[in-house]
Amino acid sequence: MPTQTAPAVASKTVAYALNDRQVDIETPEHVSVGYELADLGSRFTAMLIDQLVMTVVAIVIWLGALAVGVAGAASGVGSTNGAMVLFALVIGLGFLVSFGYRVYYEGLRDGQTIGKKAMKIRVVQDGGFPITLRAAAIRNLLRLVDMQPVATWGIAAIAMMLHSRTKRLGDMAAGTVVVRDRTGQAIPEEHVPDTAAAVGRPLLGDQEFGALAMYVARRATLDFPVRMQLAGTLLQRLDARVGPDPRRAQMTADQYLGLLHDEEGVRRRAAGAGGRAGSGQATALFRRQKPLWAEYDRMVEEARGKGLAAMGETRVSRFAGLYRELAADLARARTYGGSPELLFTLERSVGAGHNLLYRAPASRWIGFRRWLLGGFPALVRKRWKPVAVAAMLLYLPAVLTFAAVRSDPALGRRLGGPVILERAEAAERRQAEGKGYINAEEEGGSAFLFSYIASNNIKVAFGAYAAGITAGVGTALMLVFNGVSMGAATGVFANFGQSLYLWSFLLVHGAIELTAICIAGGAGLWLGSAFLLPGRMTRREALVKRGLESVSMIGGVAAMLVVAGIFEGFVSPSHLPTAAKLSIAAFLAVGLIIYLALAGRDEGARMAAEAAGER
Repeated sequence: MPTQTAPAVASKTVAYALNDRQVDIETPEHVSVGYELADLGSRFTAMLIDQLVMTVVAIVIWLGALAVGVAGAASGVGSTNGAMVLFALVIGLGFLVSFGYRVYYEGLRDGQTIGKKAMKIRVVQDGGFPITLRAAAIRNLLRLVDMQPVATWGIAAIAMMLHSRTKRLGDMAAGTVVVRDRTGQAIPEEHVPDTAAAVGRPLLGDQEFGALAMYVARRATLDFPVRMQLAGTLLQRLDARVGPDPRRAQMTADQYLGLLHDEEGVRRRAAGAGGRAGSGQATALFRRQKPLWAEYDRMVEEARGKGLAAMGETRVSRFAGLYRELAADLARARTYGGSPELLFTLERSVGAGHNLLYRAPASRWIGFRRWLLGGFPALVRKRWKPVAVAAMLLYLPAVLTFAAVRSDPALGRRLGGPVILERAEAAERRQAEGKGYINAEEEGGSAFLFSYIASNNIKVAFGAYAAGITAGVGTALMLVFNGVSMGAATGVFANFGQSLYLWSFLLVHGAIELTAICIAGGAGLWLGSAFLLPGRMTRREALVKRGLESVSMIGGVAAMLVVAGIFEGFVSPSHLPTAAKLSIAAFLAVGLIIYLALAGRDEGARMAAEAAGER
């Protein structure tokens, strides 16, 4: 996949947070923007909504396919093959919805699925940048682990409760955090009258103003000496709050307290209970810049609706200028002592523009094709060590199990299982009938085989990769298990003297499929190595870096398995002679070796230079 590196940002604790679940990031303009962490309840509800949406979509797909099939049968144009092709499309679409829904919405829709949008939460990168497509892919692939045991989401729940930023395993590996979308708040500065703007913020606290108001209300009933004595005592107590005022020399204490009460009343009425409005400077800033802020908010909504590219160069330039000015206004408002509500609103606006302007460009087909033809094989070569370890974990148990089954046929019966044993026993008869290991007509047709096999193999690869989050232990166990199964199956067929019968089916697609599984396992081991061998980085940094790199390998694995599925569905079960199938297998194996060894050499040199720079 094409890569996009977001600028590095600093993280710190916000000083004036409206709640204790807020984190602060710093934009490239050196302005801090706060985000409120999403709570567990909101995230769980969003997950339920998304699951409901996917279920409804799956039902619609099935009903649509059923309606097309029934209509075709009624009109007499339908056929068994047509029905199976339709069924194959249903399986493929179901797979795309299951694995692609969240990746698409989070990676290309500003971090919000339908459920997250309903709950007003979104996913962002740790630095506050919009989530990239790669980060969306890894956090959702690791759902396979987070949802354990058996779709209870127990692992995710424990991780989120223990993590200071409520992260599940997928968020830790992707370097993402789920935050709450901010909603507008009433800004006290908006309601400050002109007279209040001139005198600024309230000087007295609630108790002090209460004492002053009580004195002013009762002073007319007091004897003059008592009134003067009480006024002097009260003014002494308020001196620290009021500060020096040249008008005091021209008034008695009683007169000055009356003036102070009137002015403080104006300030407090403008600011509301507790004095929420900011200083006169903050109020003046609000009034002066309010039209520009309104224009900026309108452009944010326009950009969210149709994208920056559709706005044209002139308007995008204007939007960028307004964003920089708003970021500067946020810094000024902080300096001037603006109200928390004013700062909160400006932060929300700056954060929205930041997410739009710094969003990674959407991957286009030409970029994906360039990466597939060069970047992916170069990355595989760069990370050949974990791939080699994965291959050893797959093939060594396969060879050892094959040898054990050959020496002990009874072991093969136990390890191979009834299906493999039945197919091996029927191999001679089927071969005499001109049938291969799998016959496309018996299994629903080539299209169905392709759709089912490709989606199933991709799921296995995804699972092997996601299990890497267990420090690689889960990935290693899956590879060993599959190696044992492969060795047992080939050993059973060898015991029946039907090895060529089996291999004439497996070899056509096997080179691509098994290599893809080894690369997926290598990606999982590389992800898990962040816990055991982080190098000079912290484990958290290594996990994020290796997670984003390894998930790119999984994109290539998926493409390889689609190709393998095509051959497994259309060529391997065909009636081609064995010699023709073996020739195709040899051709594909040589092509795969050339692709992985030579493609993307310029990209490989760039990666090597980057690695040398890191050291």
